[in-house]
Amino acid sequence: MEKKVVPEELNFQNNDKMNLTMIPSRYARFMRTCVIWQFIRFVVLNIKMLIVVRKSH
Repeated sequence: MEKKVVPEELNFQNNDKMNLTMIPSRYARFMRTCVIWQFIRFVVLNIKMLIVVRKSH
């Protein structure tokens, strides 16, 4: 019986190179490239920074 290989595990198949870098899943790639999600993260990060700066002054 042949083993099914998912694309995320292709880097682990070649033992001669020993490339242990993980390939991101489809969901992770979407979250990294989605402009709306990146804008939301940007706003949240700025709010956190404002809170830290306000506490210091």
